Amino acid sequence: MSTRRASERQTRDAGAALILAIGFVVMIGAISAGLAGLVTSSLNNRGSLELVRDRQYAADGATEEAISQVRYAVGSPVVACGLPGGSIVDTLNGVTIRVDWHNACEVVAVADGTVVAQRDVVFAACVDTGAACANVDVIVRAQVNFAQASSGPATRTNVQSWSVNR
Repeated sequence: MSTRRASERQTRDAGAALILAIGFVVMIGAISAGLAGLVTSSLNNRGSLELVRDRQYAADGATEEAISQVRYAVGSPVVACGLPGGSIVDTLNGVTIRVDWHNACEVVAVADGTVVAQRDVVFAACVDTGAACANVDVIVRAQVNFAQASSGPATRTNVQSWSVNR
């Protein structure tokens, strides 16, 4: 009788190891497929992220160059505030960027009574298309204040706002 019970137990458990082995293989396969999809997705996104990053860095650098040129371009704030603005085109990271700016000036009296021109200049950087930057194409927009006396170079440069839009 003991032989019969042992054979009954063997018959009941005969396929359990096979089912466990198949389940393990399916689980490892699902995990591997998920990881392969994640790696593939990351590699595909890398190119577009590099392009966006290069454009943003180029726009940032070109905007800083434009700020430097505007700061030292004109000695008198009266003359500077009378100018309509301007633009530069620069190539950085293989991307050609156009930076347009326009003046937004005002005059302020400081604590000691000296009249100081507050030259606010708004900069807009975009990928160069040969035309002025349209609002929807602006990558970096900055507003900078150049404080200076009635003559001479700017004594202070203050970034009032700096935004990366795209």
